[in-house]
Amino acid sequence: MKPVQRGATGFLRLKGYSLSATWLAMRTIPIDHFPLILPGVHPLASFFILWRLKGLGFSDCRVVTHGNGLAVHAHR
Repeated sequence: MKPVQRGATGFLRLKGYSLSATWLAMRTIPIDHFPLILPGVHPLASFFILWRLKGLGFSDCRVVTHGNGLAVHAHR
């Protein structure tokens, strides 16, 4: 197991991912059309995205890791 890499500030580095894109995907995901491609979003955000979609009444929800981001599929 590799040690956790930390930046100069002591925070975890999300190598290849954007912290702001991940935060926005968890809090304000657009729900007007699917499939939705979310570039730069860390895979850990998939749990929060699914939780939010289910809470909004979507069914058949799934999040797939796609390149350096996520692809979100859902139906109302």
